[in-house]
Amino acid sequence: MDFVSSPPGNITQEDFLAIVGANGTVGGGPTMFNDSLAVAAAAAAAAAAAGGVAGPGGTAAGVGPGENLTILHGAYPSGYTLPHIIIASIIVTILMIVIVVGNMLVIIAIATEKTLKNIQNWFIASLAVADFFLGLVIMPFSLANELMGYWIFGNWWCDVHSAMDVLLCTSSIMNLCLISLDRYWSITKAIEYLKSRTPARAAFMIAAVWIMSALVCIPPLLGWKAQRPEGHVELPQCQFACDSSYPGVAEDRLRA
Repeated sequence: MDFVSSPPGNITQEDFLAIVGANGTVGGGPTMFNDSLAVAAAAAAAAAAAGGVAGPGGTAAGVGPGENLTILHGAYPSGYTLPHIIIASIIVTILMIVIVVGNMLVIIAIATEKTLKNIQNWFIASLAVADFFLGLVIMPFSLANELMGYWIFGNWWCDVHSAMDVLLCTSSIMNLCLISLDRYWSITKAIEYLKSRTPARAAFMIAAVWIMSALVCIPPLLGWKAQRPEGHVELPQCQFACDSSYPGVAEDRLRA
């Protein structure tokens, strides 16, 4: 998705119009802009033809014919070059495959092998489930967002993806804490703890971990979040931090 392959700087109005024509093509072929970028390119072309340059919100600034126009440069909005994107995609894809396959094998082994069907391995299976879905559902979209530099998957999936990201990351951390506590109590209170660690109590502890993790991510999905700012930006973003989901703390993660 090359916007302009030249180094950062200015180009003339004639060169710009030759690159971005009235039919919305770049270099004679169809562009790969999303809707917002296509609108921005069309506004810039129209403003240039009228003797100005498109400013914020599609308004024209005072740039006359023959003068230079400043436009978006660089191979991709994220700033990564094509070799960087290819290398990063290969490395992270291999990592995702290892995460998904490895955790899937752990889940299958605990579920099918009789010798592994003990209570302490239930906690490991819960951790493997969280990491499995992190590699399968969260990492591919996060990788695409990072490499492209903007979010193309829509507002709804931004909310769901961000909520699931927090849910799975929180549950993964809390499952690690639960495994640590289980090992600690098994050593320091071996007889008492092993007698009290029944299947029902283990299931309750695992359920408590997932419920507490869900309590962190569900409120923003139900509407408890800062309102999205009105107006138009060229590159929609899906940025999420734990504090930014709640009103009065920071602006909402999605600007589109």
